[in-house]
Amino acid sequence: MGRESFILRIAIYGGTFDPIHIAHLIIAEYAFAELSLDKLIFIPSFSPPHKLSVPMTSPNHRLHMVKLAIAENPKLNVSDFEIIKQGTSFTVDTLIHFSGHFHVQKKDLYLLVGADNLLDFHLWKDPEEIVRLAQIAVANRPSFTLSNARLTDYVVVGAPLLDISASMIRKRMQQKKSVRYLVPPKVEEYILQHGLYQ
Repeated sequence: MGRESFILRIAIYGGTFDPIHIAHLIIAEYAFAELSLDKLIFIPSFSPPHKLSVPMTSPNHRLHMVKLAIAENPKLNVSDFEIIKQGTSFTVDTLIHFSGHFHVQKKDLYLLVGADNLLDFHLWKDPEEIVRLAQIAVANRPSFTLSNARLTDYVVVGAPLLDISASMIRKRMQQKKSVRYLVPPKVEEYILQHGLYQ
């Protein structure tokens, strides 16, 4: 990406995306409209600190699935920043990079997270710096209550509550069950072609 100083408002949407699924995409679509975004960037993590002991699909497979999922939506973008950087992926480092890259201030930079992430936000690396750099936008998730979060300065993205998770999709694949309509068709095709989640 070249410097894009004309960008007015962007959101960073990080995650393992192992695999990306329709709930991720619906959240992104709602966030784009509700936050009046000019750009929403998916950031597949290389190695998230909260999942260091969890086996994950290779970063390049996860990146490629995100690319396939958003290929026909010009509003959505993906960055390989954390994958190229390697090592543990800390959100604060990613925000520092993108706030400088796009020359955006806090009022124009959002960090999009799920409600489950908000509950342990105080345990993240440099949470104070994160909220100094970006506004927090939260997508609610089934069975998570935002009132239990320590952080109170956030906006809620009103996406529908879909009880879909990447772990559920991986489990269905391991059980040889269909994931049709849970992931975009091109992502399903890629998963099957590469024998992922067997």
